[in-house]
Amino acid sequence: MIAPVPKEFVLVHGMSHGGFAWDLLTRRLLRDGHRVVAPDLPGHGRRAHERRRASLATYARAVADATIQAGFSRATIVGHSMGGAVLPGVAGLIPARIRHLVFLAAVVPDHGATTLQGHITPAGRQMLRGLARAGDGAAQYSALFEWARWMGDLPLGDPRVSATLPQLTPQPLRPLTERVDMRRFRALRVPCTYIRCLRDAAIVPARAAEYAARLGLTPIDLDCAHNPMLSAVDALAKILIKL
Repeated sequence: MIAPVPKEFVLVHGMSHGGFAWDLLTRRLLRDGHRVVAPDLPGHGRRAHERRRASLATYARAVADATIQAGFSRATIVGHSMGGAVLPGVAGLIPARIRHLVFLAAVVPDHGATTLQGHITPAGRQMLRGLARAGDGAAQYSALFEWARWMGDLPLGDPRVSATLPQLTPQPLRPLTERVDMRRFRALRVPCTYIRCLRDAAIVPARAAEYAARLGLTPIDLDCAHNPMLSAVDALAKILIKL
C-alpha cells in the first residue's frame, strides 16, 4: 500500500493571537504525518515587541518567509479571523508555492476596504480606537470579552481557555486600518475554501456567508465558536486534510 503524501500547512493566526493558538491543531496534523508551520506575525506572540512593525505588508511577508523557510512548495495556507485579510497579500508574494487558501472564520474584505470599516461595527470601531489610544497604538479587550467573543463554546475554566487567555497580546491598530488590495489575488485564481463557525460571536454565520460569497464559495460549516483550533480540533483537521 502506498503511503499518503504528507501535506504542507501554514497556519496564520488572527487578532491578538499568535502561533501558539494553533498548538493543538499542529500536534494533530503532525501526528498524521503532515508538515506544519504556525508563524507569529509581527507584534504578536513571541514577536509582540515588534508591534510598531505590524502592517498588512509585514504580516504577509512573515507568512511568505515562513513558507519559504519551511521549504514548502504546495502549501495549504489557513488564515483565521483577521488572517483572512492577510491571505491576499501572501498569494501575491508566493503564488507558485500555494496549493490552497483556507479562510477560517475569516474576514474577506472588499477591494480597497479596511478590516476596521468593512467588518467592525461603528461602536466597535470607537472602542478599538479608544483602546489603541490608551495602549500606545495597540488595543486589547478584557479577558472576559476575549473569552466570550472567541471561545464562548468552552467553559471559562477549561484548560484550553486558561492556557490561551494569558498569551493574547494587544492588537496593533494599523493593520486593521489599511486598505486591502484584492486585485492580484483575484487574478491568480488560487483554489479557496471558506470554513464558517455556526456559534461564532466574532464573525456571525450570516456575515461569514457573505464573506464566502465574495469568494464565490459555499461555506463548510463547523458547530463551534470562533476558535475551532481550540474546541473542534479533530473536525477542523479532517476538513483541512481532505482539501
